[in-house]
Amino acid sequence: MIRSFLTFTCLFVFTGGLMTAPARSEPLSGGEVESILKELTTIEEVLKGDRVSIRTSAVRAFEAAAASDKAVYEFYLQCHKTLKFDAKDASFTDFRAWREKNEERIKDKSNLAALRLQLQYLVLTLKAAEGVKREVLIPELEGFVANIVAHSEELEDSGMKTLRESVKTSIFAEAYKLDKSLEVQDWSFEPGRFGNVYESTIFPFLREEQPGNLGAAWDRRIELEKRYVLITEEENQFELDKFQTERLPELHWQKAKDLFSSYSPKQGAQSMLAILKGNPGHTSLKKWVEEFRTLLQSNIEAEAPSEETPPPVDPANPLGFE
Repeated sequence: MIRSFLTFTCLFVFTGGLMTAPARSEPLSGGEVESILKELTTIEEVLKGDRVSIRTSAVRAFEAAAASDKAVYEFYLQCHKTLKFDAKDASFTDFRAWREKNEERIKDKSNLAALRLQLQYLVLTLKAAEGVKREVLIPELEGFVANIVAHSEELEDSGMKTLRESVKTSIFAEAYKLDKSLEVQDWSFEPGRFGNVYESTIFPFLREEQPGNLGAAWDRRIELEKRYVLITEEENQFELDKFQTERLPELHWQKAKDLFSSYSPKQGAQSMLAILKGNPGHTSLKKWVEEFRTLLQSNIEAEAPSEETPPPVDPANPLGFE
């Protein structure tokens, strides 16, 4: 498609069977440069159109494959066959032998759940790449993270390991050659690290566009991690106690700092002071005090009125009499 936009004309002058080079190179005129630049713009538009087309077809395929365990199993096999066997001209017999050997692993409940969630997150990532507004994507992202937590027992460690890998390197993205189509700013590509999903995408958008909703989003993010730990560490009292005494206060401290800096210094300061008083034995207490003092000092400096430069003194009237 792209080649059709460029026509290369080669002019050779032969003398006695030998090619004669021109005496000197001729520079491109301004008009010729302008013409070529237009051609390049056209090529870029074609490339962009190709990428959009690829993303659209990928979204449809991914949504269909994520609909059921059977669908994602067949889709995974198709992608694996295309990449690992067809691309190497391997026989179908080789592929069938591989499938039979790995069928139990692929059909494992936790693996299929992880693959379906991976496809769902790829769809969200492609929507972001296509320019879907963040205010539309944010609720979907939060719902997605909640879905991971809801299925965390089913996912087990192996499924969560898959989801902590970048979707850009997944077999699905590789099969659809999406490496250039997944260029998204302020986006986490590792859905299983749902704290990063909040930090990379959700919180930055709310700080900029909807600061009044930041506190509630932090509460949801904290509650999701709490639920995840309760599910995955249900019988590990040591880890549950550690989360309660160390991790949970840290999360609340991060929320209070964020509110102080991004929404309401008064609300943030009240929360930070309560956390300091309520966790006197926390290992981060000294660091928290230093951070709090720095924030307070920055707030004082920001609120301080600027000193106005006094008007110059008139030597003929130093006291300023009218």
